[in-house]
Amino acid sequence: MSTKYSVLIVEDDEFSSAVLERNLSFFENVTIESISTNVKDAIEFLSLNSVDIIFLDIELPDGKGFDIIPFITGNPTVIVLTGDEGYAFSAFENGVFDFLKKPFTPARFKTCMDRIDQSKKKKEVINDSPILFVKSGITHIKVNLNELLYVEAVNDYAKLFLQNGKNILINLSLKELLQKIQHHSFLQVHRSYVINMEQIELVENDSIHIKGFEIPIGKTYRQSFQKVLNK
Repeated sequence: MSTKYSVLIVEDDEFSSAVLERNLSFFENVTIESISTNVKDAIEFLSLNSVDIIFLDIELPDGKGFDIIPFITGNPTVIVLTGDEGYAFSAFENGVFDFLKKPFTPARFKTCMDRIDQSKKKKEVINDSPILFVKSGITHIKVNLNELLYVEAVNDYAKLFLQNGKNILINLSLKELLQKIQHHSFLQVHRSYVINMEQIELVENDSIHIKGFEIPIGKTYRQSFQKVLNK
């Protein structure tokens, strides 16, 4: 595994958390960004940060691990950890990548990590092209992502704003679109806006200026935006 991965662990059991940390310690390209022991802390962390992999326990003191999934931004790989096989169906219904039944062996854990690596590399190859075909109504339209300024959420749809002055309402939500374009230079800066970082002309107070448009920076996205901006 050569690609670097940031990790969030959501686990309230100290022993299980320690086992997971030890297994991850054998992968030099993995950094544990945070360990949350309950739903509330995990949601607060995810409102300000994004990670590549989330290891998610199900039985938490203040709810179920599944309660966190709607608050996840970007497209991290979610791995469910539980001693109860009865959660397997719910896990895959929620779109998780893998289901690790506790206690798991180091060999099973390595298989999981290898699968994550292979899956992400395939996505990077697929997402490397700047051309994206999107559906608007019944029409498929080719969009050059290099010419996409920003995207705005419009109810359950997304509106694309292009360099040529055109805008296109497409049959995808903002979250669904972000999953397709996040490997390019796009970043969510507000619950209703995703911007092309390469198109930024000015950042002033809590606003981003792009080709005459002013995009607000949401409070919960401010820290992650500054982190990317300062790289």
